Amino acid sequence: MSVELDVLMQQLDELLTEPAVDAEDALEIACVAGLAARLDAPATALADAVGFRDGVGKELLEQAFAELDVEDLLGELDGVLSDATPEQVEDALSDIDDVIAAAIWCGQRKAVKELAKRTAKTVRDVPEAFAAMAPDGVELAKKAAIARDFDLYDYWLAVADAKAWSE
Repeated sequence: MSVELDVLMQQLDELLTEPAVDAEDALEIACVAGLAARLDAPATALADAVGFRDGVGKELLEQAFAELDVEDLLGELDGVLSDATPEQVEDALSDIDDVIAAAIWCGQRKAVKELAKRTAKTVRDVPEAFAAMAPDGVELAKKAAIARDFDLYDYWLAVADAKAWSE
């Protein structure tokens, strides 16, 4: 297992030790599990998270995706593009990526389709803001999960090309 996957699995174990009391808690669990699944976490390592997703967390997750504020997430990204540090841009994109990974893992693809499409457009419209993240985009673009869900992860392909487009 990679270091990143180890960290995600530790976070997931910690999150699952406390009961999720609201949709925000459930979404946090789904974000971490979705990211771990994207990194090919073994099914046995995700078993408790799957049990949560398909059992006691099901209604909370449905609520979380029904209440998802796409405009707020995109607004955060747009708000850092003009004069932000690369770290701020990365954080804003990471927030979107977390939610998209969670939605894919939860079978809530429709809830994030517009978010993913508009995120990819933003990256392509302002590639210079994402140029520092291009190496991360290149690495993620190699993942089977990205290829499987290309329609929702297209923004990572745009990030991979951002440095070249910004020059």
